[in-house]
Amino acid sequence: QANQALIDMKILFDYLDAMGSLSFISFDMSLARGLDYYTGVIYEIVLVDGTSQVGSISAGGRYDNLVGMFSVSGAQTPCVGVSIGIERVFAILEKKAEELKLLQSSVIQVFIASIGPGLITQRMRLANLLWKSNISTEYSHLENPKLVKQLDEVLERKIPFMIVFGEDELQQGVVKLKIMSKHEEITISIDKLVEGLLEHGCLQLSPGIDLSLINAMK
Repeated sequence: QANQALIDMKILFDYLDAMGSLSFISFDMSLARGLDYYTGVIYEIVLVDGTSQVGSISAGGRYDNLVGMFSVSGAQTPCVGVSIGIERVFAILEKKAEELKLLQSSVIQVFIASIGPGLITQRMRLANLLWKSNISTEYSHLENPKLVKQLDEVLERKIPFMIVFGEDELQQGVVKLKIMSKHEEITISIDKLVEGLLEHGCLQLSPGIDLSLINAMK
């Protein structure tokens, strides 16, 4: 059995070398797993950046006896598996995001605010216009929200753009666009709202999965 184990380890390290992964591997003879159905190599995944001390974030190994424990025949079935400590991974991601100040910025790009009663449908129409252009947008679902509370929400959540309008603006087919980082306000036609937002640095959602957080932490 000892010779077979050495042969298996050589095969493993040959494969790791072929995949260019040897630099990420540390062979540890003291590593042990407490479950008796393991029949081969075992492994743990840890961070070695020197900043995270949460222990292993993933572990697993070869356990040919596991399936047989639940079958009538009890026959060995070759299996390799891994478990991931989701809570530990999220804790590390959150800490890293805080260090990079990524949590201080809002994923919402635009907040639509209105002045006066009966304008919720207009807020909806504007939001739908921006959503169709892949611009992340929110608005208050209250029937007649106070402008101060809408502005407070924008400032608290650090939303970069705010659209404000009332009956007068709607009659003219325009809205007020506030560029929060510059403390500027411009009047812009609703027909050119998307173009104006993009010109002032508004970000559009990319199709598919958003990997901006992961890429920023590399």
